[in-house]
Amino acid sequence: MDDEPTGEWLFISYHVPTNPSALRVATWRAVKQLGAIVLGDGLYALEASGEHRAALAELAGRIKQGGGSSICLEGGGLTAEDRMALRARSKAAREEEYRQVIKSARKFFDHVGREEDSKDFRFAEVESLEEELGKVQRQLERVMSRDPAGMALREEARLSLTAARERLDQYIERASLEERAAN
Repeated sequence: MDDEPTGEWLFISYHVPTNPSALRVATWRAVKQLGAIVLGDGLYALEASGEHRAALAELAGRIKQGGGSSICLEGGGLTAEDRMALRARSKAAREEEYRQVIKSARKFFDHVGREEDSKDFRFAEVESLEEELGKVQRQLERVMSRDPAGMALREEARLSLTAARERLDQYIERASLEERAAN
């Protein structure tokens, strides 16, 4: 399948105008959302796949349209040692992203506890908490999409999110009971 990692790498080197910052920020976000690892100022690498090739081609077009320049390369001539080093950096980046999801889920869990402690069971707070948990869910989905091999931390991150979701369900149940008791 063309979207599976091949062990080969793609590289993008780009330069964009500093001002206005919109193109610079959008480009940085785009390469990070793809799961690219930074190798230097404006130089990123990611595992080769059809999806990544298409995304880099599209990004190169946006960079050019915004007044910048870029070059996209395939790293077919890399040594085995270079490929292993890139893979290790990519793995470390995914592990850090999973750790961030776990941290976000724990912070959410604690947030629900603070709302219960302060007896804030308003529906507006329920909605706010649901939105916050949705962000953590999307964060996990993005990391998982960049981790086709399914790293060990994936399961821990999923379990953290599940615990946070269960905590929210308990809070919502209590909010419902509190409202009934008040009426």
